[in-house]
Amino acid sequence: MIKRFTRPEMEELFSILRKKQGWHDVETAVVGAREKLGDIPAGIRQMVAAIVITPEILKRADEIEAEIDHDLLALILSVAEQLEEEARPCYHDGLTSYDDEDTALAVILVLALELIIGAIEKLCSVVYRRAVEHKETVMVARTHFIHAKPYVFSLWFFNLLDDLNEHLKVLRGAIEVVGVGKISGAVGTYTLPPEIEEIACRALNLQAAKISTQIISRRVHCHFASVVVEVANTLEKYATDIRLMAGTDLSEVEEWKSPKAHGSSAMPGKTMLRNPIKSENVCGLAKVARGYLLTAFECQNLWLQRTLDNSSAERVWLPDLTTVVHFMLGRFTDVLDKLVVYPRQMEANLWRTGGMVFAEDVMMALTETGMARPEAYELLEGLARQIRKGPYTTDDGKTYRSLVYSNPTIVNLLGMVRLDKLFDPWNSLKNVQSVYGRFGI
Repeated sequence: MIKRFTRPEMEELFSILRKKQGWHDVETAVVGAREKLGDIPAGIRQMVAAIVITPEILKRADEIEAEIDHDLLALILSVAEQLEEEARPCYHDGLTSYDDEDTALAVILVLALELIIGAIEKLCSVVYRRAVEHKETVMVARTHFIHAKPYVFSLWFFNLLDDLNEHLKVLRGAIEVVGVGKISGAVGTYTLPPEIEEIACRALNLQAAKISTQIISRRVHCHFASVVVEVANTLEKYATDIRLMAGTDLSEVEEWKSPKAHGSSAMPGKTMLRNPIKSENVCGLAKVARGYLLTAFECQNLWLQRTLDNSSAERVWLPDLTTVVHFMLGRFTDVLDKLVVYPRQMEANLWRTGGMVFAEDVMMALTETGMARPEAYELLEGLARQIRKGPYTTDDGKTYRSLVYSNPTIVNLLGMVRLDKLFDPWNSLKNVQSVYGRFGI
């Protein structure tokens, strides 16, 4: 992934140095397991573990790879040059390349999931704080992007929080799926005893695969891709909401900008109007993330016990997908943490249609007096049909609320005091406290 969309901790995790140190860590774990079982002399593991993969070793491996055209074997040979004589025959003995590569990859993917989980947890704390802050910020809810009923901005945050909490459950479960290694040899028939696989994987904080071929089933990586892309989809959904609410015609929220930030190279007014570019950025990167989902699934179909057509694709999609979603989480956390909210504008928008969003409450009150629901619906719908879009008044300037207040049937059945209560947004929102209670406020 390009530097612009990469955070340092994920960049380090998917670095070449970390990757090849991971291969060496697997070799060390295998040697340790063999030593524990008495298969090789004592002290070999200590000799192997003393080697740390350095840029110098990587450079030497590159030189060897240029000759032999095999990156893992090149590393093995470059490390062997650093080992004491008695340790060399034990290094990579009985292993195939993907014993190292898939097992080391599992360690990295577990750590990557932990980074993503940590980023979501940080986002959750910001979302909860903003939800509590806006538990009395009234606005209008929109269905089909059309005004529907009164709403509280806090509920928007709690919906996001609920989605994030579900992602955390799934991602923690995914660690068990992804955290699987294999030391089963070239075709999964165990050149080395299976006990070595169990001991080595345990040393790496992995489970040993129940069965494998030359590789771990790519079903595992498809699952990894799926759960990570689901996070990207959630971020895109709520970033889209911010883009909608930030539109000039709504002006309910806006992204925070530093005092020196400019909005356009051509239009000076954009500096004040504030394009929601960070939320747009999140939405754009979600498209990238979903694209890698296809690549991941294409890598599942490998012929018989193994072909190599997954290798090149995985060198791209695994780090790129993980890195971009991790970046999206950090960016969206910053957006919500600093999001500027305009409660007065939200309330003004609520009344934009002259009280039409309270029609259901009035209809239900009429049915309580004994009026049939179809009759009540038709009465209130008929009043709504008199309203003209744009000004949201009648031709002679009456609002929907004034039409309700001047209708003799409605007034006789409900009275002005009841009508005043029905046109209070909090009458529609009287039950939201039950939702708040589920989130501890």
